This record gives sequence, C-alpha cells and structure tokens, in this order.
Amino acid sequence: MESLAASKWTNSLLYLTLILSTVFLLHSQIATNLLVGHHPLRLKRSPDLPLRFRDDGTFKILQVADMHFGTGVVTRCRDVLPSEFDYCSDLNTTRFVRRMIELEKPDFIAFTGDNIFGSSTTDAAESLLRAFGPAMDSEIPWAAVLGNHDQESTMTREELMSFISLMDYSVSQVNPWADVPANYVELPKRRKIDGFGNYDLHVYGPPGSVLANDSVMNLYFLDSGDREVVQGRRTYGWIKESQLHWLGGVSKRNKVTT
Repeated sequence: MESLAASKWTNSLLYLTLILSTVFLLHSQIATNLLVGHHPLRLKRSPDLPLRFRDDGTFKILQVADMHFGTGVVTRCRDVLPSEFDYCSDLNTTRFVRRMIELEKPDFIAFTGDNIFGSSTTDAAESLLRAFGPAMDSEIPWAAVLGNHDQESTMTREELMSFISLMDYSVSQVNPWADVPANYVELPKRRKIDGFGNYDLHVYGPPGSVLANDSVMNLYFLDSGDREVVQGRRTYGWIKESQLHWLGGVSKRNKVTT
C-alpha cells in the first residue's frame, strides 16, 4: 500500500515537472517572438561625447533641412524636369547627404525639420531609418527637430522624437524635463513645454586646452509645431510661449555656468 502511494506521488511529481517545463518553454518562445521578433537585441551606438571644437578652434555643422523622405526608390522627386522624373527618387537625397558628409567632414549634423514626408509613407519608423541612414553610417554625432510634415504617417510627434533619440549616434532629446523653469507650475504637470524636441546641446573647448572642460557654445533646438487652426483657417504651427520661457531660462543658466 505504501509502495503504491509512493509510486503515485512520484508520478504526480514527474507530471508536474513536465507541465512546468512545457509552460516555461512556451513562455520563452512566445516572449522571444513577440518582444524581439527573432532579432538579437542590440544597444544604441553612442558617439564620442562631449561635442568639442577642433584643435584649430573650428566646429563644422552640416545642416540638412526638408528632406521630405518617403519610402526610398518608390517615392519620386517633385519639382524636377520632366526628363529627370523617371529616375529621381529619395535615393537622390540619400546620395546627396552622404556625399556632403564625405566632402565636408562635419563635426556635427543637424536635421532641422520635415525629415520625412508623412503622407508619402505607411511606416514612419522605416522612413526615419532610411532618411537618417547616412548620418548613422558616418558615426558622426547628429540631432534632429521636427517639421510640420513628419507626424503625418504612423507616429505622433512624441513617438517620433522618442524613436529619433534612440537611433545610433543621435544626441536628440524628447524634452528636457529637469530644465523647465520653476515658475511653470501653472502648466500641465505631464508636459511643461509645448511640443517635443526642445533641448540644448553643449559644445566644449578643444581637447587639452584651457577650455576643454568648459561649454563655449550652446546649440538650441525648438519644436516649431504641427498644424494649427486660427479663426477657422488651417495654417502652420509656431513656437509657443512656454518654449520661449524655457529658452530664456536655460540660456540664463548657461551664461552663469560658462
């Protein structure tokens, strides 16, 4: 009788172990498929920081504006000669930006809005990866702000800036929560600065110089806004009062610390 009871207990333990093992295996496989899509996890590649002037006292910025990137080769150019339309596409923009980086060898790249043309793509993330591809390939520090067309696809402005801030070699920021002036208690607690992508970057003196540990130049980025409706008319957005207050506050702070 005792032998039979012991046998049943052993079988129950083995059965329970089998169930737990199966559940663990299924959970591992499902979690892997859902969370990482079969692709290995990879950390963001970060640039050499801080931003610095060169030994000769120069700091070269390549500014790229209004790429209006869509889906790549499928997205045709606008405002070109009829003879150029059949072969002109987003790839021309990619080649141009890549060539400018190679020729100018900038210390920093600034993308200043309408990086993608939202209405021309069904996948904003893919368009961003292609649009900023030359900058990421160069391994040069870069940053971006949004224009009025970037959010017209599958991502909100906040999602766009969050995604951009996580891209390789990007030093972009969503919003500098800690830098909001203390007198902004009257604004919503969740987001005290209008827009997304208001931030400042410090550029330090040449390495080995007396200014090597000092910020000698600041780069300010502001979200110029989406679309607005004024007196029943649809128009473009603008920089808001909360942003100007933030800009004034952080500018004064930087003057004190430099």
